[in-house]
Amino acid sequence: MGRKIREITIVIIILLAVSAAGTVQESKSLAKDTVSKAEEISVEGDKVTTENKGDGTEGGEPEGPEEPEEPEEPEEPEEPEKPIEKYEFNCPGPDGKNGYYVTLPKIEMVHVSEYGVTRYHFVDGEGGTMQGELTKSGDKACIGPEQFTEGGNSISVWMEDEDGHKVEDSECSRQLLVDTAAPDVQLWAPSGLDAWYQREAMLSVRCSDGEKGSQVAQISAYAGKQLLGTTPNTQAAFLISQKSLQGNGVPVTVHAVDKAGNKKEVSRRMYIDNAPPDIAIQGIDNYMITSRPAEVCYRAEDDNILDAVTVRNMRESPEGGVEELPENEWTSEGEARVMRQQLSEDGIYKMELSASDKAGFVRSRSAQVIVDKKNPVIRFVDELNGRYLREFQWNHTLEETIKDFTSYTYEIRLNGKIYPPGEKVKTEGVHTFLVKALDAAGNEAEARARFMIDRTPPEIMFADVKEGGEYEEECTFQVLLENKNDMIDEIWIDGEQQAVNVSSKVYQYTVQEYGEHFVTVKARDKAGNEAEADLEFDIVKKETIFEKLLNPVRKRFVPERQSEREIGGMSDESSAQGKFALILLTAAAGTAAGAAVYRKRK
Repeated sequence: MGRKIREITIVIIILLAVSAAGTVQESKSLAKDTVSKAEEISVEGDKVTTENKGDGTEGGEPEGPEEPEEPEEPEEPEEPEKPIEKYEFNCPGPDGKNGYYVTLPKIEMVHVSEYGVTRYHFVDGEGGTMQGELTKSGDKACIGPEQFTEGGNSISVWMEDEDGHKVEDSECSRQLLVDTAAPDVQLWAPSGLDAWYQREAMLSVRCSDGEKGSQVAQISAYAGKQLLGTTPNTQAAFLISQKSLQGNGVPVTVHAVDKAGNKKEVSRRMYIDNAPPDIAIQGIDNYMITSRPAEVCYRAEDDNILDAVTVRNMRESPEGGVEELPENEWTSEGEARVMRQQLSEDGIYKMELSASDKAGFVRSRSAQVIVDKKNPVIRFVDELNGRYLREFQWNHTLEETIKDFTSYTYEIRLNGKIYPPGEKVKTEGVHTFLVKALDAAGNEAEARARFMIDRTPPEIMFADVKEGGEYEEECTFQVLLENKNDMIDEIWIDGEQQAVNVSSKVYQYTVQEYGEHFVTVKARDKAGNEAEADLEFDIVKKETIFEKLLNPVRKRFVPERQSEREIGGMSDESSAQGKFALILLTAAAGTAAGAAVYRKRK
């Protein structure tokens, strides 16, 4: 009985082990083998030994006496178990961001088991499949870069035994996301990328990474080295306000990065101009009125690219005719374009200079010039400049003063104050006279004069002679003026007019005739003030000693300056008295002379 119990126990243990292995066939074979081995149990004395090579378990408990069994037929020996080794699977990890492969991977599978089969199934990103099996130990299979496509690729590997059953825990599946292409970047602007823009331009950017791509992660835009902005969106617009110089565009760079880490950089140039061209009309002043020909220089330049320059010059003749002057040849002076015109005919020239640049900026400038070579614009004022006047009165009419073939407004001032034409001014001193005119076209002219009002007559002076003086034998004297700017007009000596020279300032005369002499001088200054001076003097004989002694007595008894004509005109009685007085005088003189001689001798 104990033997049977041991045998039943061994069978149960073996059946459980086989069931755990998962094959019914092996369990049956193992059970048969166990029963066969159990029948070979031998009993020696009181000791019982049982062997089980299947699981290596020994032992048993003493049991009661077993009933004798009938002998069984011997079974065939069971085949040994065939072990299955797992395959080798080599797959590199993702080399991009977010689990993406940015380079195509290569997968290698190696069958290492002597038994069983290694199978694989590959599906590329476009749905294409590839499968195979490895049966011999050392067989290899590779799925190289050429089998992979963009997007999601998958591979499954597993093993099967000889009966076609999948070996437990032998399956390996892998999802491989492939994105080897950088995002596509498109740039555009409202008028195109090669157009010129004023002050600023809007650059639009659109990025795409394809249906199978990892999609755009970020867009960044730069103008030169300046960051304009970043965005995670696939489309954006960036405002560029940097200025182009000398026709060179602003460098613009757009960076696009997808989620796998692929980068794309696109660079262009944007052409932006911030200011219109610089233009000038040189050689003349706007609204200038001239009596000489004028040369006009038209000049235009731009800090980038000058597109077009035009000049329109219309001339209106004094008779009212209008014509357009043809343009001359434009030349280059450095960065500028220059054209010159000669304005030689009389008339009103109205000129306009226009220039445009590539950005569409336009600047215009106009000017007007009146050329009048035949007559001055403002007349007679220059004739007043520097003059000396006794009084001032502007008697010229407005039409005489201002000559122009257009309507005009005017202003007349004296010493800064409004002056009514025709008013007399007599205040002495320096005065400033101003006339301004502005015609209907805006031309402005000005004439100025400074003059002197002088109402003081010249002062005539005589040198080396005195009024009423007596001079023996002759008299040399001079006639001159206190102010050298004055002029002597006439000199009369004893009723005879003397020759005068306007440039002479001093006149000298010598008179030798005995008797009374009369001198008359007339003078005037620059203002027209006149003066007259008279002079009377006598030329007498040179006196002897006796006359000099007699002269005091004679002056005592004879009225001073009594002429011989007056004495000759006296009555006989008066004449007799005069003769008697003359005798007495002679006697007295003789007596005085004798007494003097006597005293001297004594």
